[in-house]
Amino acid sequence: MVVVAIFVAGFLSYPLIIENTPFSLAPEVSIASTPESMDVCFTPGQSCLPKVIKYIDNAKTSILLLGYSFTSKPITQALIQAKKRGVNVRIVLDHSQQYQKYSKEVIQVLLNNQMDVRFDHSVKIAHNKVLVIDSLRTVTGSYNWTHSAEFKNAENLVFIESQDVAKKYATYFERRWKASKSAVRVKSLT
Repeated sequence: MVVVAIFVAGFLSYPLIIENTPFSLAPEVSIASTPESMDVCFTPGQSCLPKVIKYIDNAKTSILLLGYSFTSKPITQALIQAKKRGVNVRIVLDHSQQYQKYSKEVIQVLLNNQMDVRFDHSVKIAHNKVLVIDSLRTVTGSYNWTHSAEFKNAENLVFIESQDVAKKYATYFERRWKASKSAVRVKSLT
């Protein structure tokens, strides 16, 4: 009987405990934002990469990229071209990517082109997949910035045009950026 009473008391107090944990929704988080426009893309069956490239190619001032895995050469080239146009490009990747063969190659190309790349060591896995472009457009979903996401995996992307949504993701990006360490360019031995 005592065990049942303890269980019931714990169960009834559960909502109060959840409300005060760091995992509860913070007051600044609202889910009432209405995007001006939104589109979705799914692989396999649709090609999401051209739309991602188009968003990057149309960037005027800034690109913020959060990623877990990054091996896409087309996205890499689009980011390099954006930087050459004067777009401020900053990238935060999961710390494991500095050791992954194909990610290391792409990251080295980015660094060789003076891109700002950081690795997030502050969490077990930085599993984000986000682009914020010009403080207006946000791209997010399960889609890693990889060849496999486009051609082998079942993935999704949401393309959102909303200053409010972009601001929230940019704020989150800045927290991840501050918690991350700069990548170091390795000089070629050839």
